[in-house]
Amino acid sequence: MSKPSEYKAVLFDKDGTLFSFTATWGTFCDRMISHLASTDETLKDRLAETVGYDRHAGQFKTGSLIVSASAGEVDEAWADLAPNHDLAAVETLTRQELNSLPLVPTCDLNKVMGMLKAQGLKLGVTTNDYEQGAISQLAEAEVTSLFDFVCGSDSGYGRKPGPGMIHGFCELNGLTPDEVIFVGDSTHDMHCGRNAGAGLCVGVLTGPATRTELETTANIVLSSVAQLPDFLLNHTSGE
Repeated sequence: MSKPSEYKAVLFDKDGTLFSFTATWGTFCDRMISHLASTDETLKDRLAETVGYDRHAGQFKTGSLIVSASAGEVDEAWADLAPNHDLAAVETLTRQELNSLPLVPTCDLNKVMGMLKAQGLKLGVTTNDYEQGAISQLAEAEVTSLFDFVCGSDSGYGRKPGPGMIHGFCELNGLTPDEVIFVGDSTHDMHCGRNAGAGLCVGVLTGPATRTELETTANIVLSSVAQLPDFLLNHTSGE
């Protein structure tokens, strides 16, 4: 691992890292399932089960497609089950709902991202959601100008845990992967960082994954991204 002073950028996962995962995606699942199943309770349970969502408890299961898959893959899973909804119709509903989801930041994003920018770091966001969903959420949170890069599963870089999103960020900003800190809330994110050769993989506990789960692949686990600026100022990796 590099010393923090040698890092030049931080690339963040979006949901569970910058924004509350359950507040956003629990609402999304509830709305989409209602659209696709209407009043059919059995179908609602099947739609929830296929993406790893316990709609009665409002929680996501280990291995949930909502956590680990791309938005397109979730749409395909639902389209296979939903009557009178082909893939195009499901995708249309998804994009509509993505523009009206509740937005609950995991911290004061303006303050935390501002602190990181003050350290001379470039910032980016990468998500398996659609790119426009990420752009809309950042705009609503009024932090768009703080980020040098935003990409989704439909941006042409592939999807996590593949390395393409991190490599694309590097290419557009004149970086090498070992100069990038990758921050996420899932083992899926940590595998992405590892696959791309990121200099530091930071897990945060604001998503569904536990500390034990993240510690298997992360270099460091923090409570939230709010701790990252101080961590970079006060720690030297490998000591």
